[in-house]
Order: sequence, then C-alpha cells, then structure tokens
Amino acid sequence: MITLAVECSGRWTNVGLASGGRILSERNEKLGRKQSEELPILVDEVLAEACLKLSDVDLIAVGTGPGYYTGIRAGTAYGAALAEALGLKVAPLSSLKAFIWDIKDEYRSVAPVFKARRGYCYAAVYAGGEELAAPSFLSEAGLVVMLKDYPDAVVVTPDIGHLAALRESGREIVERESASGGAAALLGEACASSAEEPRKISGNYLRAPDIGPIE
Repeated sequence: MITLAVECSGRWTNVGLASGGRILSERNEKLGRKQSEELPILVDEVLAEACLKLSDVDLIAVGTGPGYYTGIRAGTAYGAALAEALGLKVAPLSSLKAFIWDIKDEYRSVAPVFKARRGYCYAAVYAGGEELAAPSFLSEAGLVVMLKDYPDAVVVTPDIGHLAALRESGREIVERESASGGAAALLGEACASSAEEPRKISGNYLRAPDIGPIE
C-alpha cells in the first residue's frame, strides 16, 4: 500500500509518501501564503522522487488539526478533492500526533504543544504513539496543571517563545520547528483502518475562529 500524506496545519507544509513502513520521499517547506498554490507542486515532487504516479497511490492521509485555520482548510480541501478524484479514502490525522510521530519512541511520553490565541494552546499527551490525553484547547496555566498528571512527559513544541508559564514550570521542553511529511505518511499507514470517504473529512479546530468587530 502506498500512502500519500499532506499536513498543512503548522507554519511548515509537510508532504510525504510511505509504503510498508518505509518512507519513500518527503518535502517539508515553509511556504507561508503560497501554501495552497505550492501544495500540488510538492505532491508532484515527492511522487517524482519515488518514481510513482498519482494513480499508484492507495490512501490519502490528511492532517486535520488543530493548528492554523487557513492551513487546515487548505490541507483538508486538497486532500479530500484529490481522494475524490482518485476514488480513494482519506485517513484523518491528528496534527499533534503527526508532529511527534517520528520521535514517539525517544521518550517515555511526549506532549506536543502548539500555541493558539494569546495565553492559550493546543496540546495532547502520547506514549509510544498511544493517546494518554486527547487533543485539547486550554490555557497555558491549564496546560501546566494538566501535565502534572504526566510527570514523565517531554513537551515538544515549535512555539517555546510564546509559552512563558510552561518554561517557568521546569518541564523538559524540546523545541521543534516542523513535523515530517514522511512520518505523517507512516502515521497514515497506521491509521488506514480509520480512513473515511472524502466528503466526511473536516478540520478538527477544537475552538471557534477569532472574529473581530463587524464595522
């Protein structure tokens, strides 16, 4: 089985191919506002590097969040449309889980953390890839309290500069800029049994978008 993964919920765009527990190719790029327009190009590049065509793909895996709204929308829309065109199912991936999938066995437990709006964050806790605490939207102070139940959990985050209370808590923190597109594809393989029809795929935002005053 060949799995194509697309993860767009962070500042980096991650695309990867995997088959039989092996990464075939990947691209991890900081695309900014060009994400939607460059995403198909990254997919073409990973396919070309692996000497494959879209018709060779058996499963699409898509990061559904939490994370940046625009990126989640771009990734889920592209992944669902591509799967629909190819007649494939889509495996929805937690973006927090995808962020740590390739380092899940390096620590007894891992807590991926993404910043949300000021003073808040998204977080979960995993041990060997198994979920100990489900993805949540919570205050930074609430995160510090929640992590007391997981004393061995190492925090992995791209946003250490925005998490003062967490830094001051004495918790071990590993700073990481980006997920791995190849690891996301491996996670997609592991989640193949949960694949759904493309029309059922949607973002897991965990909170409503911030909306300013209407003038």
